[in-house]
Amino acid sequence: MSTNPAVAPDNARRNTMAPSDQLCAISDVGRVRDHNEDLVYLSDDGRMMIVADGMGGHAAGEVASALAIAAIREHLGALPAADAETLQQAMCDAMEAAQERVLAASQEASQDSGGTRRMGCTLILACIHDDTFYLCHVGDVRGYLWSGQQLRALTNDHSVVAELVAVGVLTRDEARAHPDKNEVLRAIGMAVGFAPEMNLCPLNSGDRVLLCSDGLWEMLSDQEIADAMGSDGSMRQIATQLVDRANHSGGNDNISVVLYEHRGRNTR
Repeated sequence: MSTNPAVAPDNARRNTMAPSDQLCAISDVGRVRDHNEDLVYLSDDGRMMIVADGMGGHAAGEVASALAIAAIREHLGALPAADAETLQQAMCDAMEAAQERVLAASQEASQDSGGTRRMGCTLILACIHDDTFYLCHVGDVRGYLWSGQQLRALTNDHSVVAELVAVGVLTRDEARAHPDKNEVLRAIGMAVGFAPEMNLCPLNSGDRVLLCSDGLWEMLSDQEIADAMGSDGSMRQIATQLVDRANHSGGNDNISVVLYEHRGRNTR
């Protein structure tokens, strides 16, 4: 789903926005869930992108995703033509604004339901400034770079299994099947543990960047993602290919992607 009213659903289970052949966002319900708690957003100028993956069930997740994206949009507004340090600080401040809004809504909902209602979301916010891609995220939403015929992760998962992999207790393959694979350590709406991580990536013309929820990367190996990102076609065609492959592999969760191809400074 998308917070942009210009996005019309392809069908009852998938929404797509493709303002150019260089940029596309897709959110799909998947094959198992009956509703979508993910949200994607693209700014009108194509410089700001968001993927949010809601948590909480019973519509709470999609509410958290919507509240978080609305707060970020309100805080950032039109991206300023600022220096890198100012932009990064603005992005972190926007994430803090999203945290405050979702946490307040979660606490209010919990009081109304006798202490049982919780909501939150993992989220990745990305902004393009000149030839640099800036990312700020919490949770296990991911960013990938396809450059020079190679795929590289741009983010670290804030999750239990990611920490176990980092210290050598689990392999990456073992982590995929671990019973705690969906337990995140940082998320918007968590009263304790909210700590956004900022990353940046210089871009060359032809580089491609993927933002995605765990509904994509849990269904596809890094090699499968690399094969798709390196294929010919528009970003809409490649994004569609990624989502279709994730559904073909099981579609166990909502699947959301934003795919961007860089073509040089201040070009779209």
